[in-house]
Amino acid sequence: MDLSINSLGWFARFKDATTAQLIKFNRYSLVFNSPKKLKPGQLIHLNMSAGLHSLREVKARVELCERSGPHYQSQVRFILERPDKQPYREAISILKAIEQTLPESVRAPLHI
Repeated sequence: MDLSINSLGWFARFKDATTAQLIKFNRYSLVFNSPKKLKPGQLIHLNMSAGLHSLREVKARVELCERSGPHYQSQVRFILERPDKQPYREAISILKAIEQTLPESVRAPLHI
């Protein structure tokens, strides 16, 4: 799976994308390693693709970020609702399709 993260900098502009290494994934959350330290509660945007499926600029909130060797291991939860508080059904179905294309070793239970 190809994965990159973008965080917001000054004046709500995106900083350069940082590649990340997937550890665990399900359609609601994701755990990855990256060289970038993130703060719990921080909003980020994820770009991901696996097989024929891809999503760009998926909003996520950082839940946990800990040092792991030379990198940082982060756990994020996707924010999948429109401004009118309705879910983005299309994004949810693509995340489900991405989840199904990944090997069993990186799939996480839905409760992480």
